[in-house]
Amino acid sequence: MFAIGDAEWPGISKLVEEMGEVGQVIGKLMATHGEAVHWDGDGNLVDRLTEEMADLQAAIWFASESNNLQIMERALAKYQLFGKWHDERRARA
Repeated sequence: MFAIGDAEWPGISKLVEEMGEVGQVIGKLMATHGEAVHWDGDGNLVDRLTEEMADLQAAIWFASESNNLQIMERALAKYQLFGKWHDERRARA
């Protein structure tokens, strides 16, 4: 259950894994105050964040499709709301 290829909730374990990896890279970016270089010496954090976010997006896509979860309407609405918040905040700055 939960793994890619399983009959019940396929891809959910991959989704959790990728969420954790995105969180780890974001934590390192926060620790460096947004600088791309981290003292772990494991490459450019911006490149790593880009890769991990793409992996997370793929995991979301896979898990939602494999489990017949209709997420696009809500995702689009949230995306538009986030854009509105961003524009409002920038207008105040």
